[in-house]
Amino acid sequence: MKFTNILYPVDFSERCRTVAPFVNAVARRDGASLTLVNFVEVPALWYGTAEAPCVPDLNIASLIEDAGQGLRLLARAFFPDISGNRLKILVEEGDPGSSIVETARTSGTDLIMMPTRGRGRFRAALLGSVTAKVLHDSECPVWTAAHAETPGYPVAAEWRNVVCAIDTTPDALRLIDYAKQMASACGAAVHLVHALPPEPGTRPERYLNRDFEAFLKDSARQAIDAIQKEAGTNFRLCIEAGNVSAIVAAAAREDQAGLVLTGRGTLAHFAGRLRTHVYAIIRDAPCPVLSI
Repeated sequence: MKFTNILYPVDFSERCRTVAPFVNAVARRDGASLTLVNFVEVPALWYGTAEAPCVPDLNIASLIEDAGQGLRLLARAFFPDISGNRLKILVEEGDPGSSIVETARTSGTDLIMMPTRGRGRFRAALLGSVTAKVLHDSECPVWTAAHAETPGYPVAAEWRNVVCAIDTTPDALRLIDYAKQMASACGAAVHLVHALPPEPGTRPERYLNRDFEAFLKDSARQAIDAIQKEAGTNFRLCIEAGNVSAIVAAAAREDQAGLVLTGRGTLAHFAGRLRTHVYAIIRDAPCPVLSI
């Protein structure tokens, strides 16, 4: 799977800088064009109200100019080999989450690469609000890494081992097709992982029944085998019962995976599960996650 137009949102945080080497590696591998973008956001409170308008001493043009200079410095530091018409610097005023999605849509972006930005004690439970909005609303694949700042976290563009978190929804065929293309383009070994999460309201003791668990696993295996047959693939498949993100993370560690691939699905079908599973997979994965 080769990418041609990468969008890299930059907020000048340390977490954002830690993913720059990953962005550079993928852009160089694919010979992709790269857009570094920053959105200057004016907090709504600064606008005041109709009854009490607030006119802050704020020079938006100056902020945009400073951000542009910051992006140029970042480009020289992290992307020295990407230049000319392959590198674009973009700074605009706007809400970062919505603006990233819209920029990707209108510029022909085929990959967004960005870190997570959860803060403080809520870091373990939530992704940053900008990342969450981009994951929810974007139409193109989104690459993100929750632990890129961890010492020893590998910077690798060659995704040789890929763990693909699969379910049995209609969107699974699209995900397996994508994994098939990745295997062909990158020479990746793909390992399908399916977790059987407890359904809402299910009593825990129900999952202690070995016969019932075996029935669920067999049903899931038959469904995924049928999807693989339609896709023309025969990837290795692992099915376990338990916490989805923990099972996917364990498989990624065991395989020494360079990437976890997961689907976001269509909003109509997947919006309810997006926050509970995709966010958690990204948060817990020991390697970057590409969600499509």
